Amino acid sequence: MAAFAALCLCSTPAHACPDGATSLVSCPLKGGTKVLQTCLLGDHATYAFGKVGQTPDLHLARPVTDIAMTPWPGIGRYIWEDFTFSNGATSYRVFYGIDKMAEGAGKLTGGVAVEQGGKVLAELYCDLGKVTTSGYPLPLYEAKEAAGQVYSLEAQAWSD
Repeated sequence: MAAFAALCLCSTPAHACPDGATSLVSCPLKGGTKVLQTCLLGDHATYAFGKVGQTPDLHLARPVTDIAMTPWPGIGRYIWEDFTFSNGATSYRVFYGIDKMAEGAGKLTGGVAVEQGGKVLAELYCDLGKVTTSGYPLPLYEAKEAAGQVYSLEAQAWSD
């Protein structure tokens, strides 16, 4: 873990995953002045948020088993997933989705919600048309399964 964190915390710009990592969800926000980048490298995931081209304002690295993830339940007009990085009492819920029934196959949307004590402190949306993902389903789901976790659709929860 320490080596992974050190790899990610060096002077890597906020918009770049470490070498060998897969980008989960990334996008510019606030008219391109900020960037959100989440990455998967083996059994760890990272969250970075900050100004474009600079060291992130916030960078988190967590084992995939510590990431809360809600996979798409397979119904409804929207295909979506979200996953949450915790940092003490504050959590960062990254989300993305697409409206299957929108004209022109819809646009991918996404963003991050910053939450504390059950309250949303901030919700930032990706600049329209600028969300990139590694595709549905996110490889985070498979990484959690590879780490021994199983998702129950009925309970809407992961277990070991």
